[in-house]
Amino acid sequence: MMKYILPILAGVGLMLGIIMVFVYLMTPPTPPIPFPPAKSPYIHAVAGVGIVEAASEDLEIGTPFTEIVQEVYVKAGNYAEKGAPLFKLETESLESELAEVQGDYQVAYANYQKQLDLPRPEDVPIYEDLVGQANATYLQKLNAFGIVKKVTIPKAVSADEFDDRKFSVEIAKYALDEAEDRLALLEAGAWIADLEIYRAELRKTEARVKVVKTKIERSTIRAPLSGMVLQVNTHVGETASATELLVRPLMLFGSVDPLHIRIDIDEEDVWRVIPGAAGTAFVRGNSEITVPLEFVRLEPFLIPKRYLTGDNDERVDTRVLQQIYEFERGDRPIYPGQVMDVFLEAKPNLGES
Repeated sequence: MMKYILPILAGVGLMLGIIMVFVYLMTPPTPPIPFPPAKSPYIHAVAGVGIVEAASEDLEIGTPFTEIVQEVYVKAGNYAEKGAPLFKLETESLESELAEVQGDYQVAYANYQKQLDLPRPEDVPIYEDLVGQANATYLQKLNAFGIVKKVTIPKAVSADEFDDRKFSVEIAKYALDEAEDRLALLEAGAWIADLEIYRAELRKTEARVKVVKTKIERSTIRAPLSGMVLQVNTHVGETASATELLVRPLMLFGSVDPLHIRIDIDEEDVWRVIPGAAGTAFVRGNSEITVPLEFVRLEPFLIPKRYLTGDNDERVDTRVLQQIYEFERGDRPIYPGQVMDVFLEAKPNLGES
């Protein structure tokens, strides 16, 4: 019996080996493709890469001046009405500057008002008294001179005394004229040129107050239009720079109702483009999700190609024509920044009819 066991085992092993070889060499069946690549729904079409963007284009929200972020009011995905606050910069230094310039304005206003209020009521009597005093002195000198003029006895009044009294009258008259002129100048109020100087200083300080108030108002960055916050790249305590070239904007914002799609058409296909032609976009990874497109505009200046599809035969040293289409998102899983495959109805290619 033992002499048959070894041959039987050898035969069984041989059969198992042959079976294993056949199993190994068998080609597994190709699994079905759940979502085949997108196919053009048009007889003649040009294909392009579409980048979904906001209808307002993707707005990069910056800051008017460099300052530390004090508050961030929104998150990515929030909807904001036009004028709603997005984030706020610190205003402590601006508040101090405002208090300073408001003080300068109050001083300038007081100086200007002081000029308008001239003459001061209490100054007028003083100058009137000076006029009266000068007039009395003039009359006194005039009377004294009149006495010597009436003297008829020769040499009763010396020539020097006569001249002294005569010139004393003239000096007193000039003093009276000066006092009257000073009173008239006082009663005339401020000189127009002085008023212009004080008025200019007042306007200057008023403008400085408005500048600082405007900066304080602009420190709260607000939504430029009604739309959605697409990205938030700033946080409380960080410095928001107005001068440095940022790799990412502080915020990305845009109107998403409807959405736009920016389609790149390679320059070798530009001659086939029909402006305003029908278009259809396909979601990558699920070609069953499609969206009809409506033409918005064509940007006639060709630019270097930036977005790549990954195809082996794709050229990267080419330029593209950009067309903008719009669509209603609805409940489709489509978001700004998403890449989509797009087909646009076009003229027949060479050799096609």
